[in-house]
Amino acid sequence: MTESEHLREEIKELDAQIFRLKGSMNKADNAVKLKKLEVITRLRDRCKTALQALERRQAAA
Repeated sequence: MTESEHLREEIKELDAQIFRLKGSMNKADNAVKLKKLEVITRLRDRCKTALQALERRQAAA
């Protein structure tokens, strides 16, 4: 697998985790889940940024 494929796979898994976490949130116990959601979202966003940079480098080459 290429680096791009790995990043796409990781982004897909992080999106799935975010979806599951949002679906499991109750009104009473959101503090811990909100923190986890923030962390996973930041990680996904970093992966997306890395993928875009990688694709720009490949297009320039």
